[in-house]
Amino acid sequence: MQTRLQPHSQARSDLEIQLKASRDVAMAMAAKAKLLLRELKTIKADLAFAKERCGQLEEENRILRESREKGDNLEDDDLVRLQLETLLAEKARLAQENSVYTRENRFLREKVEYHQLTMQDVVYLDERSEEVTEVYPIKATTTQSIVTVPTVPKGAISQNNQNVSPLLKEASKIVNPYIQMPAEDLR
Repeated sequence: MQTRLQPHSQARSDLEIQLKASRDVAMAMAAKAKLLLRELKTIKADLAFAKERCGQLEEENRILRESREKGDNLEDDDLVRLQLETLLAEKARLAQENSVYTRENRFLREKVEYHQLTMQDVVYLDERSEEVTEVYPIKATTTQSIVTVPTVPKGAISQNNQNVSPLLKEASKIVNPYIQMPAEDLR
């Protein structure tokens, strides 16, 4: 009787795991959909504003063309100046925004490259013991003193820093105002 219940309980356990996984996926998809909907609303609002501004500029342009055909150019100088100032201000704002995004993108790419290079050395598989050990030294306390025990064999990681990419050296110096860096004592 008990042997017959074990496959049933195993199947039930597997079903519960599948249901939980499905629920987690559904919740993640719902969260992503909510985020995309919010982003879509923002983009639609930006598009509506751009369309409205485009309509205003087209109307001003039409007025300017009609007045030029009539020969009333002196009165429209202020309107032309206002349009040019508006366009220059928008161009400057977009250039500033673009430079911020370019710097942030470059910083993030360098950060990803740095982490990809360091993650290759984070975990080392000790072939003799078949267990995963960390690269960073472990401090072991003995009754006499504190001894640092390296977990990476000598020669496994080059100690020569001449081969380090200049981008990585520079990336470690760059501070991005959008990312909070850990305190110095935690590094």
